[in-house]
Amino acid sequence: MSDLVKKQMVMLGPGVALSKARSVGALTVANDGQVSAVSGDPHQALEQLSGEFMKLSGQIANATLASLLEQYPAIKNRSLNNS
Repeated sequence: MSDLVKKQMVMLGPGVALSKARSVGALTVANDGQVSAVSGDPHQALEQLSGEFMKLSGQIANATLASLLEQYPAIKNRSLNNS
């Protein structure tokens, strides 16, 4: 789990990654991304942790798409017409 948090710290920045990791109540996460304690079922904690990062990835993908559609309105209009 520590490796996952640390990789997300590189990709998302330490603040965001640590915030998401610490939102999983079963985990104790140090400032360097090291998971120092897991309470309860480790498998469930890992699923919650990966779920937090997956939710964020979806939001990032949607924000990126929205930004691109604003830059290229012709694409936005074409996608709306094809729906």
